[in-house]
This record gives sequence, structure tokens and C-alpha cells, in this order.
Amino acid sequence: MKLILMLLMGGGLFFLASLRVDWYAQALISLFFLLILILLRRFKSEDFGRVLFVTISSFIVLRYFLWRINYTLSYQDFFSSIGATALFLAELYGGLMFFLSVFVNIRPFQRTFVPLPEDEAKWPSVDVIIPTYNEPVDLVKITLAAATNIEYPKHKLNIYLLDDGATEQKLSSSDEDTRYVAEERKRHFLNLCSLLNVTYLNRKENFHAKAGNMNSALAHIHGDLILVLDADHAPSVDILTKTVGSFIADEKVFLVQTPHFFINPDPIEKNLDLFNRMPSENFMFYQAIQLGLDFWQSSFFCGSAAVLRRKAIDEIGGFRGVTITEDSETALILHSKGWKSHYVMYPLISGLQPETFTSFMIQRTRWAQGMVQNFIFHNPLLLPNLKIGQRIGYLSNMLFWFFPFARFVFLISPGLYLFFGLKIYNANFFDFLSYTVPYLVALLLTNHYLFSKVRWVFISEIYETMQSLFSIRAVWSVLKNPSHPEFLVTPKMETLEEDFISPLAQPFYWTIWITLLTVCFGIGRLFIYPEEQSLITITLFWAIFNLLLLLSALGALFEQKQRRLNPRIPVHIKANWLIRSSNNFLEKRIPILVNDLSMGGSSFFCESELPENTETINTYIEISDDLGQTVEIYKAAITNSYKRTNGIIFGIKFLYADLDEFVRIVRFVHGDSFRWIKIQELAGNDPGLLKSMVFMTKIGIYYGLSHIKWVLSSTNRKIKRYEVKI
Repeated sequence: MKLILMLLMGGGLFFLASLRVDWYAQALISLFFLLILILLRRFKSEDFGRVLFVTISSFIVLRYFLWRINYTLSYQDFFSSIGATALFLAELYGGLMFFLSVFVNIRPFQRTFVPLPEDEAKWPSVDVIIPTYNEPVDLVKITLAAATNIEYPKHKLNIYLLDDGATEQKLSSSDEDTRYVAEERKRHFLNLCSLLNVTYLNRKENFHAKAGNMNSALAHIHGDLILVLDADHAPSVDILTKTVGSFIADEKVFLVQTPHFFINPDPIEKNLDLFNRMPSENFMFYQAIQLGLDFWQSSFFCGSAAVLRRKAIDEIGGFRGVTITEDSETALILHSKGWKSHYVMYPLISGLQPETFTSFMIQRTRWAQGMVQNFIFHNPLLLPNLKIGQRIGYLSNMLFWFFPFARFVFLISPGLYLFFGLKIYNANFFDFLSYTVPYLVALLLTNHYLFSKVRWVFISEIYETMQSLFSIRAVWSVLKNPSHPEFLVTPKMETLEEDFISPLAQPFYWTIWITLLTVCFGIGRLFIYPEEQSLITITLFWAIFNLLLLLSALGALFEQKQRRLNPRIPVHIKANWLIRSSNNFLEKRIPILVNDLSMGGSSFFCESELPENTETINTYIEISDDLGQTVEIYKAAITNSYKRTNGIIFGIKFLYADLDEFVRIVRFVHGDSFRWIKIQELAGNDPGLLKSMVFMTKIGIYYGLSHIKWVLSSTNRKIKRYEVKI
């Protein structure tokens, strides 16, 4: 009955959207509905109001596309028709993604975690697996130490390091350097695992990448559940107490996925100075889209920070490795087998993002190629036993990665008209005003309505524009040969000793020059063809918008130096600075405020100078609870200081004599999941559409011009050095 009602409503909506009226009536209709959207946006409702909002915006979008199909796709000439077809297909893709997105996000489901029963005998056993390939030993050491801090009965918890960087194949390699690196890696990890009571596992050869590594480990682990952690994802102490309860409550649950929370900016956030000024790029997926997917029972495995049921993994023969995104592929197959997934939006790991745009693109290219492979090999529209919501949920995430083709068309389309005079959009000014403008405004309002808490306006445009110039070739290679892509591990813990231009900047220079010439040609056409002034003006604004996006991309490609291996985590912790004599007699306790934390060091604020350290003095940070009782003490030493108007900031480093002390410090820095929630809550409130648009415009212009200025000054320095040599 519900399905019949939905079909009738859809049919009625389609009929109303197809009615043709003159441009003036259409303008009034559009204005009326847009005003309703604006009113609904001010009074958000999670139920009826949300459905009404997306229904009205869908009506505007549908009406636009029916108008485009029926009245704008006429044959002009051969080349114009090719350009017009390409543009319409790109728009059609955008429209399809709009409808898929509003369907997925119509009813986000924020699930609370299921508490564990009081009787620990009912708790399942858990195997923690940490796959590693080429990550630095010091980075993996933090994750291993954090895993040993997990609060769970020790007799039911086993931790395994899966080392694919020291396979037997590499240990017996004919290449001396490869063999030496593998031997040293294995030696370090064996010693570390022995001290931490972690089981070290390696395998014969690197086959099927991460999926093969985890599948090889299945023969050695025997727990009821598997917690998967990437090598750079340090778990909080409560990661199991907030996830395992779902498996006890429902035997059909195969997955509890939690968000990936990152303590460092990605290269775009870092180079445009956006980190902690606005929600991070990943917030939209982990704080909105996954909630929508969970409502439709299609939230999927994201490769880490997830607990899976061993029985379900065994049922499908292990982690799937047909594609290079083994996580979503495994989840899709298990959903098709009738298993359930839960998404708990509670950050329970602290991870690292790529530090450079090159490593960022390695990661995103892998995601794009893997999702396209999934679409080809496991098309959710054809896979049996999936529910309609699951089909649409997976389809939405797979089709998203085809965006490079649409982005490319949107970048070149203004030039097709302003350069070559091709008629790629057959509409007059009044039709554009009454159909196209309301359509664009509806898209903007809907995006803001659904995602304003997790994504500022136009930030997606920058990310997709930057990725599209490189992803388009990667996606095309998968379409030509679906089995071609190889799993490439994202580089971690990169340090940048000085500012430099990303080696991937070259295509953007060409694209900016072409776009700039397009703008110049457009200005010229305003005087040459006054009868086309309205259409030229519209297209010119489009080209200028593209230019602003590309300037932002240039700014993000100006890599800022980064010398810290361990990113600082902003905190606000009241503590004491303890000064003790060599015989451990307490000399002084000074109130301080800890500003940030990392494994490499910390900083705190103090209103007054501290006594100078001597060789006979030991110093500590003392952390107290809300009642003022001492909780933990960590030995530390001051490394630097600088004055503020109201006090002094001191930089410190933690000191540890053994591995046990190191594990305690890891718990202090990475163990508190509540800290990640507070950071997310402070990550830049939405300033509104207009202010965020102005902000992003300023950011793009400022950092784009900074990039150009640096290139020009660098070129000038090279010329002067050349002249001196001559």
C-alpha cells in the first residue's frame, strides 16, 4: 500500500512538473516555492518539514530537467550539438546525484550505542587486527600502545599486528635494500610486540593487498568479533564498550562502523588555513551521509574503526578482494546475504590524514577506482536480495565517484561558447531566469538545509575541482580495464621542511590560463555581439566562478611547511606543573592550563614565570579530576617559552623511561573519545549562505594570489642566480 501511494505521489509530481507555462508564470511559481524553501530552512524540522523541503526542491529540479529535455535540446550544428549533449549529460548526472542524495538523507538515523550487559561472561571475545605495510614503526607503535589501553577483559581481547612490510617474499628478496628494510622492520616489530603482549603475524607474499593480509590472519585468530584498525588509527579506551553491545543485542549484525576522526588537517585544509575554522571535509560523510545510509540499512564498512562479526566474514570466504576497496565490497556482499550493519556516530579513533596533495590524491584515486570497480563487478541494481533503500544507498556512493567527468565539462563549457561561439545551451534570458536560476538556487538551498552543520557552501566545489583533473584519468582507466587498478598505500607522517609548490600543480596552470582567456574573450564578445549580451554575461559569470575555484585550488597547491611529525590536538585541561627535588620531595605546585597535546610534545599557559630547571629538579604535569583529586602524573620538561600579554606559553616534551610510561602517555593523548566530540563541536559554526560564500571567495583569491606571487618570486630568484653565474 505504501509503495502504491509513493508511486501515485511520484506520478502526480511528475505530471505537475511537466506542465508548460509562459516564462512569467514560471518565474512566479519558482519564486513562490523558493520563498517556501527559505521559510522552511529557518524552521528546520527533522520529520514532516524535512520531507516537505526536499519534495519542493525536488519538484523545482524535476521541472527544470523536463524543461531542458523538451525545449532546449534542438540541433544547431554538429559541434554545437556535441557540446550541448556533453553539457546536458553532465547536468543530468548532477540531477541524478541530487535525487539520490535527498533520498539517502531524507531521514538520518542517529543511533545510540547499545550498552554491554553487566555479566562479562556474556561478552564476546574480540581480536584486534592492525594491518600495516610501509608505515613508520614509530607511527604503528602509537596505535599498538593505544590498542593495549582498550578497556575490555584481557582474557577476551587479543591484539595482532599484521605486517605486510616484512613478508617472507621480501625477507628473501634478491634486492639487498628490500631485504634489509624488511629484516629491520620485522626485528623492531617483533621486539615491540613482545613487550606489549601483541601477536606478530606476517605472510608469505603480498597478495590481494590489505584484504589478502587480513584474510591470511583469519587462520590465526579465533575471536567472535574482529576490530579492524588502520596503522595510523589510535583507538580510544572505550571503542569496544560502545560497539560490542550491538552484536549481543542482534545476532544478524555483522558490522558496527564508527567515524574516522582526524587530528591533523588534510593538505587543502592546511594550505588554505581552514582546519578548525570550519567542519572538516570528512564530516559530511561521517556525520550526515552515514546516518542517512544507516536509516536504509546500507551504512558500510570503511576499512577501519569498525567491529565485524567473524561468523559473517567466514560465511563469504573472508574479506572480499575483487576490488581495491575491500571494505565497501565486503559490506555490500554481506548486506546482500541478509546481514545488518549499525553506524554509531561516536568518534572512537584518532587518525592521520595525508599531509601533501600528492598523497591525498593517491588516497582519493584509490577510493574512486575501487568504487567504480564495485559498480562494475557488484552493481547494486543487479545484486540479488538487496532492499530498495540499500540499492539506492550503495548506488549513490558508487556513482558519486564519476564526478570528474561532469566537473571537466563544467570547466570547459563556458569556453565552448565564449571562445568558439558554440550554441551549447539553447535558451533565452527569460527562460534562464525562470527555470535555470530557480534550479540552481534550489540546489544551493537543499545542500545547505541538509548539510550546513557539516559542510560550508562551495567547499565541496573546491575539493571536487582539485580532484577531477587527476581522477578523471584514473576512473577512465577502470572503465577500460576494471581489473587494472593496484592498491596503493597512502603515505603517512610526511614532514615538509619548507614551503613548495605541489608537483601536481602543472595542469592547474594550464586550466587557469585557458579560463582567464575565456573571461577575456567573454568581455570582448560583450562589445562585438551586443544582441547576445544577456547570454554572454551569464556565461561570463560562470567562467569567473570557475576561475575563483581554480584560484582556490592554486592556493591549496602551495604546500606549507610542516616540521612536526605528531600533530597538536587542541585541548583545554586544567592541570598543575609540579616541581620536585631530586629526592622526589615536592617543592612547588603551580596551576596551568594545557592548550594542546601530542606524542611529540605539548604546550601550556601559565600566568607567571616558572623557576628555572636545574639538574636536581624533576618536573611533571599533574592532571586532576573535577573534584580536584590527582588522576595522573606525567614527567615532562620545558623546551621553549614565549610571553603573552596576560602570561606565558611554555612548550614541553613528555619524558618516559620505559614502554609502560609510553603506553600511559598514549592513553593520555589518544585515549579519551569525549575529547574528539568536543573538538568536533567547536569546528566552526555555519555562518550562513552569504557569509560562507564571501569567506570562501576571499580565501580563494588570497591564497591563489599567494601561490602566484611565490612562483614569480621564485622564478626571479632563479634568474638572478643564473645572471650571477654568467
